[in-house]
Amino acid sequence: MLLLIALTIFDVVLILAPLVVALPSVNQTPELLGAARAAQVIAPYASLALAAVLAVRLWRRRTWTVLALTVVALGCVALSRVNLFERIFASVRDTQTAPVADFHDIRDTDMVIGVTIEGQSRAYPVRYLAYHHMVNDRLGATAFLPTY
Repeated sequence: MLLLIALTIFDVVLILAPLVVALPSVNQTPELLGAARAAQVIAPYASLALAAVLAVRLWRRRTWTVLALTVVALGCVALSRVNLFERIFASVRDTQTAPVADFHDIRDTDMVIGVTIEGQSRAYPVRYLAYHHMVNDRLGATAFLPTY
């Protein structure tokens, strides 16, 4: 039983590892990024295998502990198939633009990322990009994706 609990904890770690590595406070070394990517690739298979083992165990011996571990493992199976980065760092679509004079919550000291394409300019506040990380936008006929 302790092995199944340890494997379930390991499965949760595989799901959460890429998210933890994405935190700004984490020193993202090439090795750490590689390990996070490996965890992201391995997680669906490990989750499915663990869920199968726990389902068989639950079939043979119905206990609350095995049921709880099975539910967690099935949750890991579902989460391993979802790109959590797309959920957390959802890009902005259908951006609304306005002349700078119409903005009231942007201070003169705010940092912005500016883009000029074909004589048209646009500025994106860094604090806005820091939350969304990217904005799908278009200037004239050119589609682009400012990111931070």
